[in-house]
Amino acid sequence: MIFSIVLATVITIHPNFLLAQSTDDTLAIRMNPTEKDCIESCFSVKAVRIMIPPKIDGILDELFWNEIEPITDFRQRIPVDGGNPTEKTEVRIAYDQDNLYFGFKLLDSEPDKIIRTILQREGKVPFDDRVAIGIDTFNDDRNGYVFGMNAYGTQEDGQFTDEGRVDWVWESVYLSEGRITDKGWELEVAIPFTTIRFPRTEPIVMGLVLYRRIRRKNEDVFWPPMPQRFRAGMQQASQYADLVGLENLRRSRNIEIKPFAITGAQRSSEESNVDFLRDFGADVKYSLTSNLTLDLTWNTDFAQADADNAQVNLTRFSLFFPEKREFFLERSGLFTFGERRQTEAFFSRQIGIDNDILGGGRLTGQAGPLSIGILNLQTRSDGDVLGTNNAVARIRVDVLPRTTIGGIFTNLHSNSGHNRVGGGDIAIRFWNSSSLKIWGAKVWDSKHLSGSTFAGSTQLDIANDLWQIGASVVDVGDDYQPGLGLVIRRDMIRYRGKAGLTPRFEKSTWARQLDLTTEGTYIEGQDGNEQTTEVKFDSKMMLRSDDYLTIQGNRKSEVLEQPFRIRPGLNIPTGRYEFSQFGAVLGTNRSRPISGKFTFSSGSFFNGDRTQLKGELRWSTGSHLVLIFTADRNDISLPVENGDFSTTVLGLTPEIAINRKLFANGIIQYDSDSKKLQTNFRINWIHTPGSDLFLVMNTGYLMGDNFDPHQERWTQRAGVVKLTYLKRL
Repeated sequence: MIFSIVLATVITIHPNFLLAQSTDDTLAIRMNPTEKDCIESCFSVKAVRIMIPPKIDGILDELFWNEIEPITDFRQRIPVDGGNPTEKTEVRIAYDQDNLYFGFKLLDSEPDKIIRTILQREGKVPFDDRVAIGIDTFNDDRNGYVFGMNAYGTQEDGQFTDEGRVDWVWESVYLSEGRITDKGWELEVAIPFTTIRFPRTEPIVMGLVLYRRIRRKNEDVFWPPMPQRFRAGMQQASQYADLVGLENLRRSRNIEIKPFAITGAQRSSEESNVDFLRDFGADVKYSLTSNLTLDLTWNTDFAQADADNAQVNLTRFSLFFPEKREFFLERSGLFTFGERRQTEAFFSRQIGIDNDILGGGRLTGQAGPLSIGILNLQTRSDGDVLGTNNAVARIRVDVLPRTTIGGIFTNLHSNSGHNRVGGGDIAIRFWNSSSLKIWGAKVWDSKHLSGSTFAGSTQLDIANDLWQIGASVVDVGDDYQPGLGLVIRRDMIRYRGKAGLTPRFEKSTWARQLDLTTEGTYIEGQDGNEQTTEVKFDSKMMLRSDDYLTIQGNRKSEVLEQPFRIRPGLNIPTGRYEFSQFGAVLGTNRSRPISGKFTFSSGSFFNGDRTQLKGELRWSTGSHLVLIFTADRNDISLPVENGDFSTTVLGLTPEIAINRKLFANGIIQYDSDSKKLQTNFRINWIHTPGSDLFLVMNTGYLMGDNFDPHQERWTQRAGVVKLTYLKRL
């Protein structure tokens, strides 16, 4: 903290460094302007209708491309807010009744330095030169799709809701091809209208934003301009330009059928026999209207889902593991309710934890200002575990510009009883990047819970590009137990406040931005007694090279009313504990062939001491092989019997790509608590767009002492082959 404050002071007063530079070279600290922005009224583009579709090969040699007026007036967002790009970008837009086409010419004065290393389609492609297309298909200034590509044409795609974070795990079907030329690189993209949802109006107006990253310069440019005071950036749909000219699009009631067949075998140390698997099932997507979609699933299988990373838990609360199953990912933001990863009324990972999903359906879409999400799934009975019906209904209504109100209802029902949740929320976004969010929910359970079954929150954040302040209150009852939800901590009232300063150094040759943040938290129980108090300070210096250094410190107190089992055979006694931690994080630019992130922290811990060393080393050998090594070690000394111990988690993640259609990834992990070496390896062949052949292998091997000669060291061995095929009618 002290280091960063001193460094900021030096940079500010030094004649070669300035807090910010406006585009006309006058010196200024960028503040929220008083004049009204006119992004949407000032920027629009007309898509040109064509009769013959282009060949998507990355070569803009069709005659119509030369006849379309290109978009060229991009502006920097990073490193100089509003500055002129260092390289020219040209984008042309066309369409026919089936597809929306984009032709990119991305000029580069040093084409041999264009970075392209990623072939596999697995989430984002953040380490390469890339472009992205943001489309607000309903032009509601709230929600949208993002399609991104690198110079190979390797795809990333995601969705966002209410200008929130992009869910990059969602995968759609579209075409893209790129190539490097002697003047830069070119890219062709075809997005089918069956991939996106849009209103039944004529003519159609959509929101549009275009983005380019020049990776070696760490330069981001946008059209229309996206100033840094709009912190959401790509997701700031309220600042998109208008895409006009779309007429007479094909509006068939599109049906997609995706059957699958699966075979495999598995054996665990707890079973003497090999369990053979032969099964099949199907997913069906039916577009009831152009903006309302019904998804049906039968005999659902998630064999292709990634394995979870091993984690060591040194807290008294449960760990969070994200959803990775494809069926739940599309429009997942619509179903979000509550505080993400902390207190969620619906968390899809709760479905199918104890038994398999037999089938069900989901209805999602939009009707004018109303967004609808309905889900119903049935799980099988398995031994003593009863099958359950899992139902969720979520609605959101756009009542004013950038204001949304909504409600949620969930129902978990089985022969043994029910658990239901009802709640409502409101989100108001105002000024540039400020918001007010309020939600509340209540649980009704057939077990007749005796404590408080209510949870709610009020959160206010005010921010621009230079500073931010925020405050929130969260109330979670001691019996708030949503059967389909996620609650990390019950029986609490949490008060939190934060403040931050983020000056930029746009004339510096090496520094980019300093992020100073302080946050205070006070948590008490429903009885009003203190549970946790914490004050945190973070100071992060980001460099032009995209390297960064973070200095962290916190002071914390914990009141334990019950003993806390930190590991088998070791309990922390009741009482009030105070401890402090100091740490640092050093990260390097991940587009380099060798990059890393290293964390160190040390301090007191429940009247003892704790030191943590954590690191990640990424080695990219080129486009075909990336190796990621991870290590996490904690050394802990507590003033109790057997209080000296350490934990270690080691990991290796290989990412292998033969081409854009055939690739593989794996997770190899060892943790000192279980003393197991676990592996998950997955090969994916995209044999046709939207259709895959997966080969998944899982193993577990006991590395520690084996005192029982009858116990096998192999704890698990499994191999599964899954074939899917997408058919559109």
